[in-house]
Formats: sequence, structure tokens, C-alpha cells
Amino acid sequence: MQIESKNNYKIPIKEFIPNKIEKIIIACHGFGGDKESSAIELLAQKLIKENIMVIAFDFPSHGESKAKGEEYLVKNCISDLISVEEYIKKKYPQKPIGIFATSFGAYIALLKINQYSNNYFSIVLRAPAICMDEIFENSIIRENISDFKNKGYTILGYEKEIKVSYKYYEELKNNKLFEIYNKNEELLIIQGTEDNMAPIEDSIRFINEKNPKGKIEKIIGADHRMKKDGELEKAINIAVKYIKEM
Repeated sequence: MQIESKNNYKIPIKEFIPNKIEKIIIACHGFGGDKESSAIELLAQKLIKENIMVIAFDFPSHGESKAKGEEYLVKNCISDLISVEEYIKKKYPQKPIGIFATSFGAYIALLKINQYSNNYFSIVLRAPAICMDEIFENSIIRENISDFKNKGYTILGYEKEIKVSYKYYEELKNNKLFEIYNKNEELLIIQGTEDNMAPIEDSIRFINEKNPKGKIEKIIGADHRMKKDGELEKAINIAVKYIKEM
């Protein structure tokens, strides 16, 4: 299924609908991921049993998105998140909306929260890319930054190649959360202590300096993807408990 974006492409979405809808969670995937992620699937399976609907979507140029590489921009990702919210409010009026976001998706969620008044009943961030520009430089891009700048784009991604423009990188540099974030929301960060991409120290600093109402749950020994036995399920169980209690 697809919904209209505010840009020149459609947004692929996936709905996990319980028999009775009491609340709705928007799920945001990370860089190179998509709405079919194992974390989103596991979260949805558990929340459906609690009468909580989950709706996931693909960021531009990810998953089933037909958006061109140059349309994969921070501003468009924020815009698409807003479009999904508007779709929910129209189709399921009066239902409380929360968010579960992973890595780059968590970065986008925080930018959106910072730019607009927050209306989420629950905010859960898994392995958030707090310093997304540094993560891009150190763990994602495969070529020299100067070469990237001269060419104007680079090809990245995992299962699907993504043409990432230099303008996207400039957006990351201009949207550093430690410089611009000025909210203080109740939120939960779930992160592995051995996260090799988005260091847990960044999340601890973010809570201490920018969002003291937030809390952190640590998954001991887990890295960024939480793929070792039981790690992802433990993270999702923590998320489900938090969402249910909010």
C-alpha cells in the first residue's frame, strides 16, 4: 500500500492491524533498512496482542520506495513521517499515536520532535544515531569525503543500492542534535553497550545534556544490530512494556 507524500513520490506503508485498535505506533527503520525489518515485525507481533496497531513505512529510496536518490534528504524524511501521521489521523481519528524508531529513523524522529510540537504518547528509540553526521563519516560512506563532494553523490546501501547526494550529507552537518535540540521529552532509549556504530556514550550524553526526562535501557554486550541470540527480543520486550505503560 502507498500513501501520498508532500513531494513528488509515494510512500510505501505496511499496517499491522489488531481486531481492536486502541493506540497506534509509527515504526521508522534505519539507514539502508526498510519497513520489513525484523525489529518492526517482532514489535508488531507483540503489540497487536495488546490492541496496539503498528504502521511502518519506507524512507525515500529505501525498500519499495520509487523516490530517486536525490530525493533521499533529511527534510523529505521528516516530511514523510509527518505525512504518515496525517494519514493515521484521518483514517483512525482520535487514536493516540506513538513512535518506535531505530538508528537513522530515531535521528529523524528527534529532529521532527524538535521542529514541531510533540504529540506522541510514547517515544522509543532503539540504537539512535544521535551523531548521524559522524556515523555517516565513520561507518557508512565508503569513499573520501572530498571525492564525495566533487562527484556530488555516492552509492551506498546494503541489500538495495542507494544513491546518496552530497546535499544529504550537508543536511546532517547542519542538523547536529547536540547543537539544535531544545526539547525535553519523556522517552526511552534502548541500546547495546557494545554498539559499534552509534556509541551508547552519545545517548548517555544526550540524555544528560539535552533531554533529562529520557531514560536508557542497556542491552549488555549487544552491538548496533542486536543480532546475537535473544538481544533483539529483549530490546523489543522492553519497548512493548514501555509503550503499554504510557
